Amino acid sequence: MKYHLGRTYGFRLLLEPRVQLAAVVVILAVVLLFRALQFAAFTTQDQWGYDFSAYWLAGRHLLDGLPIYTAQQLAGPYPPQQQYLYLYPPFLAVIAAPLAAVFDDYRHAAWIWSAVGALVAIAAVVGVARAEGMRQRRQLFLLVAATFALPAVIAELVLGNVHVLLLGLLGLAWLGVRIGAPRGEVLAGAAVGVAALIKIFPAALVLWFVLTGRWRAALAAGATVAILAMVTLPFTGLQAWLDYPIVLANLGPPPGKADALAPTVWLTEVTSFTVARVLVTAGGLAILIWSSRRQATAISFGVAVMVSLLVAPALYHTYLSLTVLPFLLAMSHLGVGPALAFSYLAMFGGEQPALGDLAWIVSRGLPTLGALGVLSVLLTARSDQAAERATPERAATTSAPSS
Repeated sequence: MKYHLGRTYGFRLLLEPRVQLAAVVVILAVVLLFRALQFAAFTTQDQWGYDFSAYWLAGRHLLDGLPIYTAQQLAGPYPPQQQYLYLYPPFLAVIAAPLAAVFDDYRHAAWIWSAVGALVAIAAVVGVARAEGMRQRRQLFLLVAATFALPAVIAELVLGNVHVLLLGLLGLAWLGVRIGAPRGEVLAGAAVGVAALIKIFPAALVLWFVLTGRWRAALAAGATVAILAMVTLPFTGLQAWLDYPIVLANLGPPPGKADALAPTVWLTEVTSFTVARVLVTAGGLAILIWSSRRQATAISFGVAVMVSLLVAPALYHTYLSLTVLPFLLAMSHLGVGPALAFSYLAMFGGEQPALGDLAWIVSRGLPTLGALGVLSVLLTARSDQAAERATPERAATTSAPSS
């Protein structure tokens, strides 16, 4: 007599959607409680506001009429991971200047920065999810909970980096793409332009605009960069903008590989940093070109976001908070398959000193595999597969680029 596991009462219950949903809710609740305790603990540690300290200090230097970049950054190659080291365009220092003017201690200002980041993350998830047809309160709650369950998002809020802000801006860019027409394209381009002024790698989305025929968006991105740069000149002076290309060109490899997830850093095991950087950038551009020409709009936009992230030579765990947007696009257009679920869970890898020399598997290997997994899910999607899951209201946006 053949025994069927699925006929056993306890296991049969696990196949019911209501039971599966209840299990997910319980797991997320436990994880969120743990994340809340983590956040509270880290606010009393050295990690609190570690990255934000660089923006705060750059803003303070602007207020005091001092350079925002160090002599070391202008003299030659330098490691990109140091507290107070400002690596970004001058625009971000202008944004941080009001907090530097109000707060004498960056750790106090970091509370405002973190709160704004949390609100931006919630708005981005809810806005994109609703636009993609996921409008039930239960769905939105689960998506927001899953976002804050990610270690990268909590680490982002603790360290005070900019990737949740970029998540909001690129989410806004996608909403502009969905709107279409001139006003939608201008909105999308402006959002990407602001994102590129905060951190340079989102500029890859401008190429996606060009490749998909969204010339208004590309022009709007360039115009936004030019206008905002001009507006900030009275605060930054011209020299800071002239220095930034040198600072960017002199950016060296990370001082240690324990936290580095960038494919460029992985490739330095077999070649030089410069060669690895060129190879990864060329490969990313090839993927972006192929996807923009062959795949549905929503899928290729998700690919563009992932490529812009993965070609960055300095890629750490907190950067993965930006993968929330490609996750949302993949979920809404392709569903949640095993590969996407694995990619999400792989990003939970963290520090495990007990593993000794094999700790890199959890700390670097799994998160990198998770990011590459999201990209792979998007790249292997068929246009007809995405179209089948598209709701009627978004069918036009999903099926083809705008003219």
